[in-house]
Amino acid sequence: MVKKTFVIFLLVQILVFLFGFAIKRFQPDVSNVVNIDDFPLEKDGWIGARDDLIPEMVEMLNPSVIFSATYTNREGVPVHLFFDYFRGQSNPGGPHSPRNCVPGSGWTILEETEREIKIDNRFIEIGSFNINRGGSTMIMDFWYITRYGETANDYIFKLYSMISSLTFKPNDVAFVRIIYNGDEEDLRFLDEFENLFVEEIYRHLNFEL
Repeated sequence: MVKKTFVIFLLVQILVFLFGFAIKRFQPDVSNVVNIDDFPLEKDGWIGARDDLIPEMVEMLNPSVIFSATYTNREGVPVHLFFDYFRGQSNPGGPHSPRNCVPGSGWTILEETEREIKIDNRFIEIGSFNINRGGSTMIMDFWYITRYGETANDYIFKLYSMISSLTFKPNDVAFVRIIYNGDEEDLRFLDEFENLFVEEIYRHLNFEL
């Protein structure tokens, strides 16, 4: 009986090893080419300027592509746009959860809600934080993009990534963050910015879901 149990255990270990090897060895290459050189810094009254990225942050994230800029409209309302893209197997980096990074950078998450935005002819749910530091309060919208769809939930994001590996689909991912430094009771300008620029993000990421 002991010998039989040992053999079964050994076979399971071998199968797990072979399956893990297959996932790593036969994960399809990502043919997606992402180029953000022409990402718009001016659109319908919004004017942006690229931000200087902290080298240590870029090294920690290790993205294939990264974009960060601060835009201002005619009324002087600033919105910060950040997104990065990771090619998957050929890129060992990955997006970091804002639920860890926001408190880690000294901000307090006062409230977490969900918002709905439109992309082309569909609507997606994104995460939204009300954050505060030193008396300054901002709204931060964010979401992950995977081959199985969008989510702001860290666990669902990990599930989507795992399913991509198990089904031998490309496991490239992206993360989008938009920070609104305006009246938290009046999100008109945030809605306007997202209506203008979110489709640009998807067009440049060239993501086929």
